[in-house]
Amino acid sequence: MTRVCVIGAGLAGLAAADALAAAGAEVDVLEARTRVGGRVWTDRLASGALIERGGEFITHGYTTTERLAARLGCELFGMGIRYPERRLHPDPGLDRGAVVAAAAAVERAATAQPERPAADVLAEVVADTAIRELFASRVQSARAHPIDDLEAGFLGSVSSLLKDDECRKVPGGNQELALRLAAGLGHRVHLGSPALAIAHDASGVSVATAAGRVEADAVVVAVPIPLLRAIEFDPPLPPEVIEAIAAVRMSVAAKLAVPLRAPVGADAVMSVPGRFWAYTTPRDEIGGRTVGSWAGSAPVVSALDAAGGPERWIGEVAALWPELDLDPEGATVTTWLDDPWAQGAYSVLVPRADTDESPLSSPLGRIVFAGEHTSPDWSGTIEGALRSGERAAADVLRFRRSGDSGGSHPGG
Repeated sequence: MTRVCVIGAGLAGLAAADALAAAGAEVDVLEARTRVGGRVWTDRLASGALIERGGEFITHGYTTTERLAARLGCELFGMGIRYPERRLHPDPGLDRGAVVAAAAAVERAATAQPERPAADVLAEVVADTAIRELFASRVQSARAHPIDDLEAGFLGSVSSLLKDDECRKVPGGNQELALRLAAGLGHRVHLGSPALAIAHDASGVSVATAAGRVEADAVVVAVPIPLLRAIEFDPPLPPEVIEAIAAVRMSVAAKLAVPLRAPVGADAVMSVPGRFWAYTTPRDEIGGRTVGSWAGSAPVVSALDAAGGPERWIGEVAALWPELDLDPEGATVTTWLDDPWAQGAYSVLVPRADTDESPLSSPLGRIVFAGEHTSPDWSGTIEGALRSGERAAADVLRFRRSGDSGGSHPGG
């Protein structure tokens, strides 16, 4: 029987462990936190409102998420809002046809010169200042990284930000996916067990933790990039892999949740100048009496003083959406940069096809990497995490079938 150690009980690690266990492998999952789910974390306010502190919106193309949710008995339901479509405040009165045409022109320019600065391409291609600022705001918010530090390749799918598919989520919260996967694995999941070092050779792998060592035939490393950099590998990873890990940028983001004194319908409003947005949904489980807000990129998180608490941010939401009857008591802010087991929101990767191999999506002997940072076409998403976990499990299973004694590419 193949023994596999999976490091990380976020959705990537749990998806890998689930697939491996189903195939008959002996699996141990090491998780540093005292909970599963990683950057997918469902919580409740004192008001009883269900909130997502991390990954929230399940949108168009999340086929792996849909399939897993159905298998686990978590039928997805609509949130009443459409993730890309938002009311703008102040409203510049943009013509949708002009916005769509500008998006197509931007995508053509980005495809032709993907390495150019994104801001330069926007300035050259989009003459309308309001449309240009809309694109800059939306891309910066989605990538949670300053537009001035992004390449034009990040503009290659800007038209996707104009789609109007309804957002969905899991009943009871998106962390329910992780909880049900973990429940199926049972005693194989070990909480409060961070991996410190990985020794690997032709005979197997040995993962060091504070409590001892886990011996296995292969290891799936499914932790965020900052934590991957901190793991000691013996022998060290090849230079090209180290360089690939070092090259991944980590985004900065924060989320605010504020109780409302009166219920409101589902809606979403964005401040283009402030580059943050807010939304309401009846799926808070208390009748739409909560407003959530997202701030993506370090400059925006800093401007809202998210690290200092909710006060300034609440004031900005009140100015953005004056119709809301905000109840600041019980508001909460979640930041990921100061989380020791995340150290940021998600990876900042230029989108590319899942079929394109990279040092982080290709097996390295008995070591296989997983996580949203190994799925560039879906980086920063629940879908990307799940796809990477299933891909990692398939890599390990190919290794088992090949009978490889180690040291070479497990995929054969």
